[in-house]
Amino acid sequence: MILDFERPIKDFEERIAELRRLAGSSQELREEISRLEDALGAAKKRIYSNLSPYQRVQVARHPERPNFRAYRDALTDDFYELSGDRLFGDDPAVRGGFARLRHGGHNVVLIGHDKGTDVKSRVKGNFGMAHPEGYRKVKRLYELAARLGMPTVVLVDTPGAFAGREAEERGQAWAISADLMALATIPVPVISVIIGEGCSGGALAMCAADYVGMLENSYLSVIAPEACASIIFRDAGRAAEAAEALKLTARDMKTHGIVDEVLPEPLGGAHNEPEAAVEAVGKSLNRVLSGLADTDPETLREVRYERYRRIGAYASENGLAGR
Repeated sequence: MILDFERPIKDFEERIAELRRLAGSSQELREEISRLEDALGAAKKRIYSNLSPYQRVQVARHPERPNFRAYRDALTDDFYELSGDRLFGDDPAVRGGFARLRHGGHNVVLIGHDKGTDVKSRVKGNFGMAHPEGYRKVKRLYELAARLGMPTVVLVDTPGAFAGREAEERGQAWAISADLMALATIPVPVISVIIGEGCSGGALAMCAADYVGMLENSYLSVIAPEACASIIFRDAGRAAEAAEALKLTARDMKTHGIVDEVLPEPLGGAHNEPEAAVEAVGKSLNRVLSGLADTDPETLREVRYERYRRIGAYASENGLAGR
């Protein structure tokens, strides 16, 4: 898949590949290849260093971007999956279980949205849009982590919770609010990393944590840009304008104190060098887990409470801002 703004880069790459095929021992063609490689590097730096908010949303949605399975397989040993919500059924849109992280050897409860890797698995997992039973499964895992005293690691990547009629009939809003209540009181460290899309309550139910990190080209928003544009402008085609107004990029979230850290991605996005992006997340998890390991439960809850009390500001009638 080639995004619109990536076309100049792909043109360079295709031209270079063709010249390499033809070059043989031709010094002239080799010099031309070298010149084009320099131009390619400059184009990559120019384009990817100046992405608009909506372009970052497109990168976050890239189908080749590493997803939960890639992180699980690369960063953990002995992953033991737990399924079902003990009320209705299992939802493959979110997965979780016990795992040992290779970085630092931490034993954790690992949870994440699973968008799938091909058409069949993406349809099965509803493209990462969880149903109520998925969020009830998440709550069950939170509570299990609390009972066992195990830190919880959550990888967020969802376009939002499933909003169909059957989801509402089975208590979607209630399930998400129950997750938030569980996170407010859980007595173990909770580390959340947004690895792609972080949209709506589907993301919020899994990122009210002690530490929230975001990959550089991920986004976090109460609503998708297209949906926002449809509501505010009555025109989904103005999604780029909505994305700008929503302040949904990792840098915006860090500026406003909503996330703790922006994790760098390889030039061109995580889908271009998945191993490097996964490694950056693994090192961050090890550092944060090590730092929180000796924090007592009451302190964790108090700091977590104060963290979310500090987010946001309001304007009073006399125009003064408050918190």
